[in-house]
Amino acid sequence: MLEIINNFIQSFQVLVAAGILLLAIVFVGMTWIRTRSVAPTLGAVLLGAVVVWGVNNIDVLENKVNEDVNQGGTLTP
Repeated sequence: MLEIINNFIQSFQVLVAAGILLLAIVFVGMTWIRTRSVAPTLGAVLLGAVVVWGVNNIDVLENKVNEDVNQGGTLTP
């Protein structure tokens, strides 16, 4: 039973990542249609790329945050 739930969660994570990618593409397209300018569209592409990278590498970001939180008391003024 646990394996079935784990497979379902993994499938859902892939679906969410694909949905985020689709939304990023729509965001870039809507930006181009609305502005017809390269600069805002390039900004939308970069923002979409950062968001898609963040969604696909959430474990890396989570580990970095945990490291920062665990070392919270070691900062020197």
